[in-house]
Amino acid sequence: MDYTRMLPFMDEEELKKVAFMILDGEITNVRLEALFPFVGRETLSEITTKLIEQKDSERLRHVIPFIGKTKVLELYEAIQDGNIEGIDLEDLLPFLGSEKIKELFYKSIKASKEDTPTEE
Repeated sequence: MDYTRMLPFMDEEELKKVAFMILDGEITNVRLEALFPFVGRETLSEITTKLIEQKDSERLRHVIPFIGKTKVLELYEAIQDGNIEGIDLEDLLPFLGSEKIKELFYKSIKASKEDTPTEE
């Protein structure tokens, strides 16, 4: 039987246990991403923290649609600080608040202005 068919019927604590077993390498034949729709925000927050610590950009890319704004901002900061590679800030745009998007917009304008050669 396909394990993914059982996920909606498992309780939160068991799914959390499985998620951390995957993160710790104890389970290798279950995709962590398959659990995301079935775990709560608190568990997703803990998973995201661990993925940021592990600098696992591939799995982080998959968790973005499921996490809250606080974690998205934490991921944004990790990318800005150079701690996470392989994720473009553009990937976060649909999940950032309007203030952060405005901030990025004006940074982008400033950066492109600085990169534009002046004519003499």
